[in-house]
Parts: sequence; C-alpha cells; structure tokens
Amino acid sequence: MSVVRPIDRWFVEEVLPHERDLLDVAYRLCRGTDEARDLVQDVLARMLATEAWGAIVNPRTYMLRMMRNLAIDRLRRAKIIDFRHFVEFENFDAPDDTPDQHRIAEDRQQLDDLAHAIRALPDKCRTVFERCRVDGQSPRRIADELGVSLSTLEKRLARAIYLVTQALEPRRRDTYEVPEPDIGHRRLAGSRKPH
Repeated sequence: MSVVRPIDRWFVEEVLPHERDLLDVAYRLCRGTDEARDLVQDVLARMLATEAWGAIVNPRTYMLRMMRNLAIDRLRRAKIIDFRHFVEFENFDAPDDTPDQHRIAEDRQQLDDLAHAIRALPDKCRTVFERCRVDGQSPRRIADELGVSLSTLEKRLARAIYLVTQALEPRRRDTYEVPEPDIGHRRLAGSRKPH
C-alpha cells in the first residue's frame, strides 16, 4: 500500500500549477524550446527533491529565482554566448516573496488547524503519524517498537493522513474555491418583465 507523502501533495497543489508560467519565462531565458523545457524540468525535479520544502513560503517566486540561477550557470558553461540573453537577465525581476501580515496570520492559523487535527487523531494513529511524518523515524523501527506488523503500522498511518486531510479539507476548500457570483433575481439587460 503506497502512502502519499506530504511533499507529493504539496508538489501537486503548490508547484505544478506554476509550470506554464515557468515555461513562459524559460522561453525568454533560453536559446530554444528544448532548452527551456529542460530548464523547467530541472527546476521541478529540484523542487520535488528538496528537503526544506515546508519552509518555502512562495513556491512560484522560489522557482523563478532558481530558474534564473540555473540559466545563468548554463550560460557560464556554454562555449558560445548570445549576449541578448544577458539583457533578459537584467530585465528579469522576481517578485518580492516576503509575506505580509495577512499571510503570516493565515499561516499561523493553518498551523493551529494542523496541530488541532493531529491532536484529534485516535491515540494509535497519532503516535504513528507523529513518529513517521513529524519525527521522520523509519516505519520498520516504529513497528518493531510498538510490537505491530508493518502492515498494521501503514494502515494506521494511512488512516491518520486521511483524518488529518479530512479535518483540513473545509479550510482548503475555502482557500482554493472561488465563489460563484450570485445572479439571483437580477434581470438581464434588455430582458422584459413577464406579464
């Protein structure tokens, strides 16, 4: 039974949606389409492999800066340099990713919600979740110490992840869904009243 890691979910929700933007910028920074695509793939691979992914506040800005640095490194190693690319680097300005007070308050609320969701887990699930996902201990070691099979441990972990995800789902839905406009009883311009 495979368990979706938090980094996998973060990658799908916070990183992949910016792939099109990254490609647009990469086309400006690189000499050709293939090179631009390679550059974006390098950035995505590095994002998925990073250990400090949880500390990245603004993945889009982080990736744009990473892409710029990788492109500069590639230019340094190139034997033939097209100086027009340096103009692009001069004009390339990644937005400031310093969080504002609203973002800080929202992040704190999300951490509080996560802590509450973890505290609300059944004892056995919470123990496994904290030791596996928070402390980073090996599942085999935890199973041995708790005197349960690896299969039982994986089921408890999967249950814990499911419960935490369900507890956080209303907040996630509120954050990502855009409410539809209320067109209620308004008449369209030019339409007639019914007789």
